[in-house]
Amino acid sequence: MIVYRTIDSFKPGLIENLLKSSYKRLIDYFPFDKQGFYHQWEKEDYEAFNNPDTIGKYVLFSCLGNNPIGYFSWDDRRYPLGIIGQNCILPSYQGQGYGRNQIESVIKIFQDKKFHELRVVTGDHDFFIASQKMYMNCGFKEHRKMKGDLFNLIEFSKQI
Repeated sequence: MIVYRTIDSFKPGLIENLLKSSYKRLIDYFPFDKQGFYHQWEKEDYEAFNNPDTIGKYVLFSCLGNNPIGYFSWDDRRYPLGIIGQNCILPSYQGQGYGRNQIESVIKIFQDKKFHELRVVTGDHDFFIASQKMYMNCGFKEHRKMKGDLFNLIEFSKQI
């Protein structure tokens, strides 16, 4: 059974490592951009772990026992619009409903705070097809497409 743990339960580097593992196949598509991805993920890790009362407060790790298998993040500063950030699951645990469980959990967090709309962005690339389907299966609808640096992006929205 999945349990969610806060950032103070872990050491810095975990977010970066989860992202590197979860997005390895994407990096295989864009090997020349590997360092750019790694730099961004190192920065996300640093910001969350070094600001546990602000940014880090909006991060939860999905764990089986003591083993973190993924994490998700969110931003509630734009009430009544909630923003879902990262949503990653390690490859060996993908396709088992854990990512959907994370999304349903963050939806509940926003519902409890009486938010009206949620948005999440994912890529318009083959790597992200499973994510796109998961968001639609959770009731999100395509809101808009945006130009990205390496691939285009899709923003999904959901009324809650």
